[in-house]
Amino acid sequence: MKTHAAISALAAVLLLSACAKSPEELAQQARTEFAANDYGAARTSLVAALTVRPDDRELQLLQVRTLLALGDGEGARSAVERLAGNKPPQGVLGQLAAEAALLRKAPDVAVTLLTGDGSVEANRLRAAAALQKQDAAGAIRYLDQAVAAGGSGAVFADYTRLLLLNDDVAGAQAMHARAQAMAPGMLAVQLTGAELAIRQGDLARALASYTKAAQTYPGNTAAMTGKAAVLGDLGRFDEMEQALAPLAAAAPKDPVVAYLKARLAASRKNWDGVRQAILPVEAGLGQQDPVRLIYAEALTNLGQAELAIAQAAPIARANPDNREALRILAEAQFRSGDPGAAMRTFAPVVQGNAVRPEELALYARLAKAAGAPDAGSLANRAKAPSPQALGADLAEGDAAMKAGNWARAAVAYDRILAVTDGRNVLVLNNMAYAQAMLGNLDRARELADKALKLAPDNASVLDTAGWVRIRSGKDLEQGKALLRKAAQKAPGNAAIRAHLAEAENRGG
Repeated sequence: MKTHAAISALAAVLLLSACAKSPEELAQQARTEFAANDYGAARTSLVAALTVRPDDRELQLLQVRTLLALGDGEGARSAVERLAGNKPPQGVLGQLAAEAALLRKAPDVAVTLLTGDGSVEANRLRAAAALQKQDAAGAIRYLDQAVAAGGSGAVFADYTRLLLLNDDVAGAQAMHARAQAMAPGMLAVQLTGAELAIRQGDLARALASYTKAAQTYPGNTAAMTGKAAVLGDLGRFDEMEQALAPLAAAAPKDPVVAYLKARLAASRKNWDGVRQAILPVEAGLGQQDPVRLIYAEALTNLGQAELAIAQAAPIARANPDNREALRILAEAQFRSGDPGAAMRTFAPVVQGNAVRPEELALYARLAKAAGAPDAGSLANRAKAPSPQALGADLAEGDAAMKAGNWARAAVAYDRILAVTDGRNVLVLNNMAYAQAMLGNLDRARELADKALKLAPDNASVLDTAGWVRIRSGKDLEQGKALLRKAAQKAPGNAAIRAHLAEAENRGG
C-alpha cells in the first residue's frame, strides 16, 4: 500500500504538470476522457482536477464511476466514503458502493448497502450478489423483478449471460436482442453479444463484437482477451499474438492472459514458452483449470512426464468423457515409462465404432509398447477411418451447418478431410462456406476452388466459390459470373439469389 508521503508526492507531480490548465479545463478534460471510455486517462486527470478542486462533488462522483469502470473496488469504496462523509451511502451513492463491494467479492456487504432500494439497478446488483453466492435461483428472481420494472441495458446483458450459463441459448438470444435495442453501445451488451455468438459458433460475429468493444473501450481487458481468444479459435495465431502484446505488458499475472499466452505458445510447439507463461499464475490455478492440460502437454514434451501426470490426472479422472484430457494423461504416462497405465487411461476412448483413426493409432502405439498381443491389428485398423466415425462426423457437420454453428461445422469437416483423400465435394463445399462465415476467407477460397474443380456445374459449389470471392473483395467480376451461373442452374434457390443480389449491389 502507498504511504501518505508517496501519495502526496504523486499529487504534487500531477498538480505541477497540470498547472498550465485552469480548474475548469482540468474538469472538462476528465469529463471528455470519461465520455470516450478512456478510463485510465480519466483517472489521472481526475486526480489532478481534484487536487485543485477537492470539494467538487461532481468530480468526486465521476471519480467513483471511473474507478468502478477500471474494476478498482477498493479505490471506489474510499471515494464513496469521502463523498458520503459520516453517513451511510444511499440512493445512487449506495448503488455505487454496492458495485464496489461486488468488485471486492463482498456480496453480503453489497446487499446490506442496497437495503430499502427497490430500483431496477438495485435489483440488478442484488442478482449479481446472488450469483457470487452461488444462488442462481435468487439471481433469476431479482433479474425478473428488474425486467418487470422496465429493465435496462445492463439488466438485459446480465440476464443474457445468466441464460448462457444455464445453456439456454435461445433465451439468451431473445434477451440480448432487448439489450441491443436499449443500449447497443454499452460494454456489457457488446461483451455478452460476443459470448452469445461464440455459443452459436459464429466466431466472425464474436470477433467483430470484441473488436468493436476493444476500440470503444480502450484498455478493457475483457474485450482484449476475448478478441485474442477468438483469433486463437480461428487459427489466426499471428493476429492473436498482436492482440496479446498489450495485455502481456499490462496484466502479466492475469490467469486469462496467462492461458492465452500458453495457448499461443502451444500452437507453435513452443513448450518452454508454455511453461514460462503459466509459471507466474500456477500457484493460483484451480485443480480443474483447463490451462493445466496445456501445461501437462508442455511438461511431457519437456521431459517432465511425472509432473505432467500430476497436472492432467485430476482433470481426466473428474471428466472421463474428455477425450483430450485422457489423451494428454495417456501420453504423459507413456513417456514416464508406464505404457500399461497409459493403455488403461486411453481405453475408454477407443471403445465403440466411432473411434477416430488418430485415436486408434495412439492406442496401437501404447499397446505395442506394453506388449499387447492385439497391437498389430489395432495398427491396421488405424490406417483407415471406420464408416461409423465418418458418418458421425458428417452428421455433426451437417447439423452444425443447419444451426449456423460454423465453428463446430468446421471442426467436424476438418476431421473428415484429415482422414480421407479430400475429394468429397459436399464436405469441401460445406467446409469452404463455414470458413467464409468464420472470416477465414483465404482458406475458404482454397477449399471452394478445389470443390469447383471437381464439380464445375454444381449450383451449390458455384454459389460458394462466387460468394467467397465477393466476401473477400478479390476477383469480383469472376465472383459475379460464378453466381450468375449458379442462379441459372438453380433458379429457385433463394440463398443463391440473395448472394447474387449482394454481389450486383457491390458494383465493380
